[in-house]
Amino acid sequence: MQINFPSVPYLLKSHFCFVLLLFAIFGIQAQSISVTSDSLNTPFREGRWLTGLSGSISSNTNTVGTSETKTITNEFGLNLSTGKFIKDRWLLGGKINTDRASSAGTVDRTTESLFIGPFVSHYLSSNTRGSLFTTLSTGYVRYREETQLNTLQAANELSSEGGGFGGLVGLGYSYVIQDKIAFDIGFNLNLFWVGVDQEELPSGTISSQNIAISNIAFTFGFNVILDDFFF
Repeated sequence: MQINFPSVPYLLKSHFCFVLLLFAIFGIQAQSISVTSDSLNTPFREGRWLTGLSGSISSNTNTVGTSETKTITNEFGLNLSTGKFIKDRWLLGGKINTDRASSAGTVDRTTESLFIGPFVSHYLSSNTRGSLFTTLSTGYVRYREETQLNTLQAANELSSEGGGFGGLVGLGYSYVIQDKIAFDIGFNLNLFWVGVDQEELPSGTISSQNIAISNIAFTFGFNVILDDFFF
């Protein structure tokens, strides 16, 4: 059994166009925000530390025509990041992202991914109440997938596991309370390129594949901003 994945150019074209549209929308709004060079006005000051926890969750049900065939998909992610402002409104740090998606129907599929890497974020405004921000991160990805076909009399299973390279691009807004607490909402575009070893059961056939994975997720998060970092 062979699973066909969308090509990288197709993934880049569809998702990258969507992100460009978001940048255009937020860019128009950003023009109305007054920006000042006084670093005392921004909570994102040089030398401060930011530690945050964010997540994403989604669920959908697809029905084919008038049949009773349904596919239910659930997905959630959890992200932990910490960094230091190396310059006013420029944050440099590291992050760990975990994602899990499961679908049930004619094909049962479960996928899990772990991303670890550095990131850089730029906050576009020095407004005391918050700012639009962009994030870019690259790093290592660990990926696992289990698939089971339920259309045959005997269940046919395929498991894949491997690692590779990943990139994350984010766009959002951070709202700050009393110069210490920030709440984030935004969108993340995740692009992963991994090499996996696939094992088909019950035949025991093993093969290697290079796959590309991409998704866009709505995220929400909570951050603490401190003048000093304490372990």
